[in-house]
Amino acid sequence: MLTVSRKNLFLFVAISMSVGLLLLLGEIGVRLFVENGDITPEVLKNRSIQYEPVVFARHAFKQEARIVNYPFGKKKDLVWEINEKGYRGPNFEVPKPKGLIRIMVFGGSSVFDTKSTRGEDWPHRIEERLKKIGFANIEVINAGVIGHTALESVGRLFSEGFVFEPDYVLIYNAWNDIKYFSSSQTVLRTLQPALQGFDPRIHNTSVIDRWFCEWSHLYTVLRRIYYKTKMKIGNEGLREAEDKQNSIATLNPNGFRQYQLAMEMFVDLARNIGAEPILMTQARLVAKGQMLTPERAKRVDYHHVGLSHEGLVETFDRLDVIVRRVAEEKDVSLIDASAKLSGQDWAFDDHVHVVPKGSDALGQLVTDHFQAILRKSEAQ
Repeated sequence: MLTVSRKNLFLFVAISMSVGLLLLLGEIGVRLFVENGDITPEVLKNRSIQYEPVVFARHAFKQEARIVNYPFGKKKDLVWEINEKGYRGPNFEVPKPKGLIRIMVFGGSSVFDTKSTRGEDWPHRIEERLKKIGFANIEVINAGVIGHTALESVGRLFSEGFVFEPDYVLIYNAWNDIKYFSSSQTVLRTLQPALQGFDPRIHNTSVIDRWFCEWSHLYTVLRRIYYKTKMKIGNEGLREAEDKQNSIATLNPNGFRQYQLAMEMFVDLARNIGAEPILMTQARLVAKGQMLTPERAKRVDYHHVGLSHEGLVETFDRLDVIVRRVAEEKDVSLIDASAKLSGQDWAFDDHVHVVPKGSDALGQLVTDHFQAILRKSEAQ
């Protein structure tokens, strides 16, 4: 019996030492050869955009100057600047300086322009180009907040945007609104703060998890790989494991009515604060008559809107009709970005987010529109 026990003990010690040696070699290998092995959830959290709860939208960027940079992944080398007022880009003066023409662009991540680096988001490309052609007194504020709907754009213009005294306000929303169309509930019951959601990419699961992240690069890298696989991280962040592919018939008709009301309210609110409203259809990768290839299908997060390709195309088309109708009925300036750019593979990284080339095209489209407006205003 003693001999057997010694053998078992020897075997246990041998296995433990082997495992320990492998872990040690793995740790050394990660520290020597794996880039960003020291990036812990706490580091990622500190490098991420910070939000704060607000009443008239789910959240807003914190009012603190912050430079957000991404060390790896799809956003590697991107740098985002958030100013002290909680908007993307350099700070701006309040009250507005005399003689300045201020443009505010409202929307979600497609306005924030998540695929562009510091100073190259399409709203700020507009400012740069207008200045180059002689409009030195132009300033553009990027009022896009990741995830926001058209109703939240209205809420932020109503509760804060008017304070900045914009001369022109532009709204560019659709995709984020569609996400809520599949619910039978009203927006009052579905549009809830998203601040407290647990994301293991930037939150530790326990004190032990935090300790291992701080002391082991190998653990941090393996943890990152595990959650990326388990949580099925897509273009819109974390999502459930199963996709839904429904038709437009499954959507709540009140969703379309809500979207129209938001557009109408944006126009009326803009005029009430003395600004000129401009409506804009949302350009996207999916378009009617377009051949759906496997490569295109991989670039669209159908799950987040719960629609099939055909259902999503039809839903977007209906929203285009709403925007054009509101513009006509209220005699509002319209920029039909959908008619110009939708379905253009070269312009998009995914469903609605543009690559730098697409950002350039979108910025030029809006610049041309404003150039005509400003020239006409000068001539009067």
